[in-house]
Amino acid sequence: MSTRNGPCAAAFIGAAALFVSGCGSLSADEVQSVAASFAGAEDDPAARCQMLTANVVEALVQDAGASCEIAIQDLPVGSGDVTSVEVWGEEAQARLTDDTVFLTRTAQGWRITAAACRPQGADLPYACRLEGA
Repeated sequence: MSTRNGPCAAAFIGAAALFVSGCGSLSADEVQSVAASFAGAEDDPAARCQMLTANVVEALVQDAGASCEIAIQDLPVGSGDVTSVEVWGEEAQARLTDDTVFLTRTAQGWRITAAACRPQGADLPYACRLEGA
């Protein structure tokens, strides 16, 4: 058995690991950007609505009986700084100083799937005031 391919295989594996970790960092940067834009659009409900997934907009409009732009103003959606981001493939969580938002990767980029979320305790799901059906 030859060991000549050993260094090449190790170099390939190392390069693949760097590529994958680089992609994770890129996704985290994108999630942070969307979450910060969402939080920063406190005075622009139309911009916030554009960052939501279609099913979240539909659920919000149906529950409130008003347009997304009007209904989102009545929710305690955060406007603080992004303090942390976690990405799991196509799903992500961004914690703000005053909220937690959840995102999903769509064909249009990262979109908000839930906001105005509060933890309910260890190992329990978040309770979100804004989420899809």
